[in-house]
Amino acid sequence: MKENTKQITMDFIENRDIIKKVVKFESSYIYPVAANIFCAAGVKADADKLAECKKLIKKNAGFASYLKGVVMTPFAAKLCVAADPEAQFEKVMDMYGILKKHFSRSEYLALLATLLAERTTSEEADRIAARGRVLYNMMKKEHPILTSSEDNIMAGFMAFSDKSDDQLIDDAEKCYDLLKKKFSDKNVVQTVSHILAMTDGAPEEKVGRMIGMFDMFAAAGRKYGKHYELPMLAAISVIEADEKELVDTVIGIDEVLSGQKGYGALSLDKKTRLMHAAMLTADLYEDTDNAQAAVSASALAVIAAQEAAIYAAVVASSVAASNN
Repeated sequence: MKENTKQITMDFIENRDIIKKVVKFESSYIYPVAANIFCAAGVKADADKLAECKKLIKKNAGFASYLKGVVMTPFAAKLCVAADPEAQFEKVMDMYGILKKHFSRSEYLALLATLLAERTTSEEADRIAARGRVLYNMMKKEHPILTSSEDNIMAGFMAFSDKSDDQLIDDAEKCYDLLKKKFSDKNVVQTVSHILAMTDGAPEEKVGRMIGMFDMFAAAGRKYGKHYELPMLAAISVIEADEKELVDTVIGIDEVLSGQKGYGALSLDKKTRLMHAAMLTADLYEDTDNAQAAVSASALAVIAAQEAAIYAAVVASSVAASNN
C-alpha cells in the first residue's frame, strides 16, 4: 500500500470543502470529482481563484453555453489549476468551436473541449476532432442504441491513441464481449471497453486483470459498484503495479474516507466512496499531468477514466435535477 494514502485523502476532503464554500447548492456527486482535479494536479484549491474562474465562465461563455451548465464546477477547477486561467478559457472556447464542426452541442462536448485544451494545440485539435468523429461513427455502427453524445468524450480520447481506428474498435469490441459476461450495465461496459482499448495487451489479459481486482474487493468485504463506478476500476487495473497492492491502497483510502463528513450513512453510498478511493489511488500511482501532449497508453486510460467519473457525476446530477 502507498504510504501517503492518508495525506492525499485529507487533501481531497479539504479541496472538496473549499469548493463547497465557493460553489453553493451543487450536486454531491460534482464536488468530489472537482476536488480530485486539484489532487491530480498536486495543488490545493484556492477559494478566491476558484471564485474568479467561475465568474470568468459566467461572464464570457455565452448565454446558452453548455460550459455554464453542470460541467461548470469541474471546468472552473480545471481553469483554477491552469497557469493562466484567462488564456486557458479562451483556448477552451476555441476548442469548443472546433468540436462543434464535427459533433452536436452537449454538456459532454463542452467537457471534451476542456480536455482538448489541456492536451493539444489549436492546430492539432481539428485533426483530433475529425478522427474522434470517425471513431464515434464506428462505435455507433457497432452499438447504435448504446452510443450517444456521452461517448463523444471517449471518442475524443481514443483519437490520441497510436493505434489505428480499426485496431481500437476491434480491441474495444473484444473487451466488450468479455466484460458483458460479468457486468450487465452495457452502457458502462462500453465505456470500460473504450478505456481498455487504448492500452496495450490482449483483451483477455486486460479484462481478466480488471475482473480479478473486482473479485479481490469482494473477497476483502468491499462490494465494488457495477455501474458508473466501473471506469475507475478499469483505470487502476491498467496501472503497472501489483494488483493486490493497488486494491490494498484503494481499501486504505476507503477506510480513511469512511470517517469523513459526506461519506456517512446519510451521504454518498459505499460504492461511490470506493470509486472515489480508486480515483485517488490513480492520482498516487500515475503521472496524470493533463498538460502533457504525449502520455503513455496507461496514463491516457487513467485520465480518460477520471473524465468518465466527471461525466458520470454530470449524468447523476442531471437526473437528480430532472427528478426534482
